[in-house]
This record gives sequence, C-alpha cells and structure tokens, in this order.
Amino acid sequence: MRRVFLALTSSLLTGMLAGCAGYHPAPLPEAPDLRGSLAALNRTLPDGKALNVAAPLSLQDVAALAVLNNPDLAAARAQHQLGEADLLAAGRPPDPSISGGFAALLSGPGAMPALTGGFTQDLGALITGPADRAAARAGLKQIDEGILWQEWQVAAKAEQLAINIRAAQATLASLRRDETLLGGVSESVQQQIAAHNLTSNEGVTALSALASVQSAAASIAQTAQQEADALDALLGLRPHTPVPLATPHLAPPAPKAVQAALASLPTRRPDLLALRFGYEQADAKLRAAILAQFLPISIGGSGGRDTSDVWSFGPQFSLTLPLFNRNRRAIKAADATRGALRAQYQAALDNAEGAAAALPRQITLLQSASQAAQEQAAQARAMARGAARAYGAGQLSGPAYANLAALAGERQRNAITLHAQLQNAELSLATLLGFGLPQDGVLEHPAS
Repeated sequence: MRRVFLALTSSLLTGMLAGCAGYHPAPLPEAPDLRGSLAALNRTLPDGKALNVAAPLSLQDVAALAVLNNPDLAAARAQHQLGEADLLAAGRPPDPSISGGFAALLSGPGAMPALTGGFTQDLGALITGPADRAAARAGLKQIDEGILWQEWQVAAKAEQLAINIRAAQATLASLRRDETLLGGVSESVQQQIAAHNLTSNEGVTALSALASVQSAAASIAQTAQQEADALDALLGLRPHTPVPLATPHLAPPAPKAVQAALASLPTRRPDLLALRFGYEQADAKLRAAILAQFLPISIGGSGGRDTSDVWSFGPQFSLTLPLFNRNRRAIKAADATRGALRAQYQAALDNAEGAAAALPRQITLLQSASQAAQEQAAQARAMARGAARAYGAGQLSGPAYANLAALAGERQRNAITLHAQLQNAELSLATLLGFGLPQDGVLEHPAS
C-alpha cells in the first residue's frame, strides 16, 4: 500500500510538471509598420499569384491589396486564435487537485509522524462537455464569419475610394481645362474692355465663371487628396503614397441574379452567419447552464499513514443536490442572451433584405439620370466647340463664349458625378448581396 501511494503521488506530480507551459516575451513594436510603396506591400494572392502593381490598379486589384495589407484586418485575424483557445479548452476536465499533510508525533503511544494525502477530480466536464464544445465551435465560426465580413467591408471600402478618387480626378481635370480656357477668355475680355470695345458689366460674366471654376477646383483637389490619404491608410501605406488607378468598371447587376442572391442571403452573408453562430453558441450555453444544476461532482481518493504505521487508502466523492439554488441565475441569463440574439438576428435579416431590395430601384433611376447627363454633356460640348469657332472668327463675344464654355464644363462634371454615384450604388448592391463571397474560403471582391 505504501508503494502504491507513493508511486501514485509521484506520477501525478511528474505529469503535472511535464505539461506546464513556459513563458516567452513578446515585446510591443517600437515603430509604425506603414509601407512606402505598393511594391513593398504583400501582393501574394491565396492561389500563389502576385498582383502586378506596376500598371494602374483595377477595382479588384485595389480590393485585394486592401484585404491583404489592411492593419485593422491583421488585428482582427488574431481573434481567430482566441476562438481556437476556447475550443481547445471547451469540455476538458479541470486539472485534478492533490493534497497532503504531515503531523509530527508529540506524545502518546504512537511511534512515528502521521502522513496524509489525496487527490480529487471534478467530473462536471463529463456532463456539460458536449454543450461546452458545441458552444466553442459555434463561437469560433462566429469569429471567422465576423472576420470575413470585415474583410468584405474593407474590400468594398477600397473599391468605393477608388471610384471616388477617379471621379474626383476626372472632375479636377475638367475644372483645370475650363480654368485655362476661361482664363484666356477673361484676359481677352479685359483687353476688350481696356480698348472700350466692351463695358465692365460685360466683363463680369467671364470673371465670375473663372472664379467659380477656380473655387470648385480648389475644393475638389482637397477632396481628392483626402480620399487618396484614406486609401493609403486602408492599404497600410504611408500618407501621400501614390496609388495609380485604372478607370473603374462595374458590371450592372442582372435582375435574376439579384433575386437569387436575396433568397439565399441568410446562408451567404458573413454578418448574418456570424449572428446565426452567435445564437447557436448562446443556445449551447443555455443547455450547459441547465446541466450545471447538478454540479459540482467530483471523485478522488485519500489515504495515508497514522502514527502506529497503519496505512490506508480509499475513494471519496461529492455531489451537489439541486434543492435551493439550482443554477437559476445562470440559466435565466443564458436564456435572456439567447432571446436577445434571436431578436438581433431577425432585425439584421430584415435590415439586410430591406436595404438590398431598395437599391435596384435606385440604380435604375441613377442609370436613367446618368444616361441623360451624358447626352446633355455631349450636346453642351458640341455647342461649346461651335462657340469656340465662332469666338475665334470674331462672330461671338467673349462673355457669350464664356457662358457656353462654362455650361459645357458643368454638364460634363455633372455626368461624372452621376456616373460615380451609379457605380457606388452598384458596388453597394454587390456588397449587400454578397456577390463574389467565397464558396471555398477564397475571398473575391464586390466588383468582380
């Protein structure tokens, strides 16, 4: 008996020490990790191919670079390890506890000091383990779907910024052309006024049009820089790092594809799936709380030697009787959490479908408005070209030509703005409907 007792204690101590983890320091970074060029970014796609950043980037390229390099996504992906840790620990029994004692012989008929020892193992994990593991699995899936939805949002934001930047650049180029043209006209008009061929009132038109264009150009230049800085931050680049962008192209959504995507939205959109897994986790935790009414349950053994050199060893157990407490508070809290998550999922589902269903009508209206704006811009450009010829031939006054040139520029910039609004609406619809969401774990992009 003595040898059995000592051997059991020794093996328990050896196993406990062998499985212990060690500490390794991980100091915080001391400097930002922003990159100074596109070539310095991570450009390797999941299929092993590398993105070409030497040429102007398409919407898909910008989205891919954002998903690969966005600093916030790098931090979000670290949450996966926390979910894995919860899953690793779920359902595992707690470490057994051991106890020991020594009592010195002070008087009496005994011949030696007394020794006592024992160990106890909590068996609660055998009861709640399946529910705990189900909760942890659902929690890990919720984290992964949340990360995927965040990636999806970052990709869409990168594409939106690219669309807005290109629109701002096109608008600014139009304003610069008008500024140059109107500046020449205004100078000519001032010369005509000085020669008393025109009155001062007639010169106000050209000056006013020039001032308006210059003011708009300054505002658009600031907007374009802000959008470019936002894109740099999204890609993990230093501020003012150039990002060449190609002309954005988006495929209009087909009505049948929209209806099919709406019907399958709850099974594809990561944010809805994350809420669904969150509900499953809460449901499993409720089951675990109900089972925990009977906990803790533990078994073990204890033994030792008394002062007369008599050795003994035997089993022991403990069981909680669910008479008064019955884990009511934990059960009530878990039930309330499940109910709240169910309501949250229903609200999110309603909002997602309502927002996605409203966009096709808006896209139709924007398509019509954009087409009309392009036609009006083409007509205004034709009139401006005719006016330029008449002005060059001395058949049209400078103020009249300034009016027509300014009108052509305004029509062109209105067409640019409406086209960008249409592309943003199409991008929003693709994002809300999850067009291009992965079926095999590979993230595509809303514009694809």
